[in-house]
Amino acid sequence: MLTSPTFRRSLLASGSLATLLLLAGCDDLTQIDSVTDPNNASIESVLTNASLPQLNALAVGTEASLRLGHLGNSTNNQVLGTLGREVTVLAQTESRWYFELQGRASPTASINQLDDAAFYNGQYTGFARVGRAARVFRASAANSSVIDATQKSGVDGFTRTYEALSKLHLLMLQGDNGIRVDLDNIERPGPFVARDAALTNIRQQLDEANTNLGAAGSTFFFPLSSGYAGFNAPATFAQVNRGLAARVALYQKDYAGALTAIGASFYSRTAALGLGPKMVFSATTASDAGNAYFQVADGSPSALVSVPTNFVTEAETGDLRLAKAPIRTTPLTVGGITGVYEARVFPTQNSPLDIIRNEELLLIAAEARANTGDLAGALADINVIRTRAGGLPALTAAQLPNLEAYINEILRQRRYSLFYEGHRLVDLRRLDRLRTQVAPNQTLPFSTTPFKLFPNLERPAAEKAFDAANPTP
Repeated sequence: MLTSPTFRRSLLASGSLATLLLLAGCDDLTQIDSVTDPNNASIESVLTNASLPQLNALAVGTEASLRLGHLGNSTNNQVLGTLGREVTVLAQTESRWYFELQGRASPTASINQLDDAAFYNGQYTGFARVGRAARVFRASAANSSVIDATQKSGVDGFTRTYEALSKLHLLMLQGDNGIRVDLDNIERPGPFVARDAALTNIRQQLDEANTNLGAAGSTFFFPLSSGYAGFNAPATFAQVNRGLAARVALYQKDYAGALTAIGASFYSRTAALGLGPKMVFSATTASDAGNAYFQVADGSPSALVSVPTNFVTEAETGDLRLAKAPIRTTPLTVGGITGVYEARVFPTQNSPLDIIRNEELLLIAAEARANTGDLAGALADINVIRTRAGGLPALTAAQLPNLEAYINEILRQRRYSLFYEGHRLVDLRRLDRLRTQVAPNQTLPFSTTPFKLFPNLERPAAEKAFDAANPTP
């Protein structure tokens, strides 16, 4: 179970910069007021010689905090899916989902710029708290006398991996806005750095974590949830770390580096495509939460996540992955958009959410191999995905005559294998295929209204306010 009184106390240690800004006095954003919570433990109580139960609670809280960007009324995959034209949220009480985020003009919203203080930027705070929780856990372990150096290396490897994940999620939301990477001093964080510099920092942190894991012995002393079954020891957790490093290397277009990382990951052409660590949910457990992406079949929720028709019409006939976007018995029309298909990726509220899985690793390997000249290897990876995930016939080399054809095929497979998981927008953006300058007559596949495509969210208003009040010397 991921949530408990100890987990809730650990969340106190994972506050974000944006949260701290809200707590600061309105007249002086340079001062952060002390906050005393009589119901929960203070950060100081764990930073100085934490006990084993306290360290275990921080581990649980760090792992559970990764779910924060996937909970609430603005979830990561809904926002990135909307910007990437994978899904449309037909929210009957919030028109900004299908006007502002779709870049469609409405009587009350401009399509020139997204709102930097809107609800749809809320997951920024959630993912920032992941990094904060990881840093507090690492500092607490370093200052504790109840664990030895080997055990501390395990904490270092685990927390640096989670901090890198935190930054990566923030960067995928922010795109060319960049992110802060120097966050050791929560009261004086470092400046925003550009996308490429951020990716370099994230990869360096993953590499450092991998080194830590190599010195962490055979077991972790702290608990991990059932979502890490098969990956809950330093050596197997390192395979997860290398999978994430391969993802970052791909984003950097370091294809040789991606393949090196893949070789140390849990990539396999024969293992289950779903193999990998997961975030777990329990909708019926007190103080826990259910998977926010679950939808009742043919339901009438206040916010239906619908799927544009071109996701279905542009798929190959017989693709098994179209089961993720079944047709509704009764189409739903909201805001001039008719939802004929709905996103139904997760069967229950307790369905886990992948952190990274073998299916993605195969697609990373295919793209890296294609870009390093190993077309035979790329084709083998592609065909594993086509035949096992899509139920489609294997391709021959003659059907992919050049590198462009390989990349197009890989992108198609990523579109359907990783649907509604926050990847589509990132893929189009990193490969310069996101048409941000849209012609006046360019329309959405499910609407005749012209639109503007936004490549990322705005930098949050709280971050702008902090920088304005604390200019770089």
